[in-house]
Amino acid sequence: MDILTLELLDVTVFQALLELRGLLQDHPGEPLRIRGEEELLRVNVTGFLEKQGRTVRVNRAGIPWELQVAPGPRPVPVLSPLAPAPPAVMPVLLLRSAFAPGDRALGRRLLLETIARLEVGTPWLCLAHQAVELLEDPGAVALLEGLRGRGIPVQVSAASLAHSGQESSGFEVVSDEVWQKLLVRGGVTVL
Repeated sequence: MDILTLELLDVTVFQALLELRGLLQDHPGEPLRIRGEEELLRVNVTGFLEKQGRTVRVNRAGIPWELQVAPGPRPVPVLSPLAPAPPAVMPVLLLRSAFAPGDRALGRRLLLETIARLEVGTPWLCLAHQAVELLEDPGAVALLEGLRGRGIPVQVSAASLAHSGQESSGFEVVSDEVWQKLLVRGGVTVL
């Protein structure tokens, strides 16, 4: 097996330490052989390696000198999830203006009572599809403004507004791509 070798000839201490740092980053934990000519350079390189927790042995003293650097701990790869974990309190996507099937008036009342109970810290509530009909109901708009006052952003789907020909009633209009990506991977609560 070949050992990584770093030749430090005609370099300043600063240049040598930069090269050594780059080598350690590119090849973490691997054994090294370092050669050089100046004693001051050897002292600085040895000190730097020891601060990095690496064991250094002088193979050859004098000019030229040679250092043998023992293998160090190799970093354990951290596996990241394929998709970021959803937040503890997920955003809410509202697709209807009333719970269905059943009595529409009861479905509307229960839906509004449910969204009134959203926790502070909910990242956002987005109205899409049939839920934009709520923007025509003054009581629902007042409730949505109350949510916004509690720090829960209320957003409205751009495509749903365009399709229904409605106004946003002062709520933020958002690109549908944002909630659709979350919906696909289960990162949003759908009502």
